[in-house]
Amino acid sequence: MPNASSPDFLDRYRRHILMKNIGGAGQKKLCNANVLLIGLGGIGSSAIQYLAGAGVGNIGIVDQDTVALSNLQRQTIYNYKDIGKKKVEVVSRFVGELNNDVKIEKYDFYIDNPKSAEVISKYDLILDGTDNVKSRKEINKACVNYEKPLIFGGVSGWEGTISFLLKDGAPCYECIFPDIEENTNELNCNSEGVLGVTTAIVGSYMAAETIKYVCNTGNILTNKLLLFDCLNGVFEVLSVEKNVKCLVCNNK
Repeated sequence: MPNASSPDFLDRYRRHILMKNIGGAGQKKLCNANVLLIGLGGIGSSAIQYLAGAGVGNIGIVDQDTVALSNLQRQTIYNYKDIGKKKVEVVSRFVGELNNDVKIEKYDFYIDNPKSAEVISKYDLILDGTDNVKSRKEINKACVNYEKPLIFGGVSGWEGTISFLLKDGAPCYECIFPDIEENTNELNCNSEGVLGVTTAIVGSYMAAETIKYVCNTGNILTNKLLLFDCLNGVFEVLSVEKNVKCLVCNNK
């Protein structure tokens, strides 16, 4: 962790330190935090900016994609010169230039890689910013097996959703979405399209949930599902609960 009494530390994080729910103690917790971000698309590329800016000290990033022209509509961390480059490399460089207090560990593979479960086991909090049901289910199962809290975010069109899963008896992903099949368009922008702004809202909110969790403050979205519709200007929070018949987490 950087020297918390140094002028640079106090100046960089002053706006956090002034907040009564974060303060110096909370900022130290953030600098010691160990977080894994899976997916560096629209959601992940938004989340990483605020995680790194907040001083989250140890961040693992998982993605095997390269930057494409079609990404730039919503994944504004990238630009034209990055097209064709590995996202983990571009993001790692971005974070290094933004905040050298942050240590980045790069995992250049898709979540279906056999190594992914082992990687998930090494981190204290997992953020799922992927864009397909198969990946979400794999991440969810690994988090259940290793008893890791999981922040989930998804987008489709004008809509987004966020929930904090698997903490203090909270439901898992499949408790909330038990009937979603792998070929569904639910929360998938590849076939339905997506407004770039929705990915930024979801990614930023996931970063906020991370900060609250690490600093042990505020009310996080456990047993809740936040839904929003930018087209109609509607935000709604639904209550959700663990499904005692869930085949994934009912023995945990």
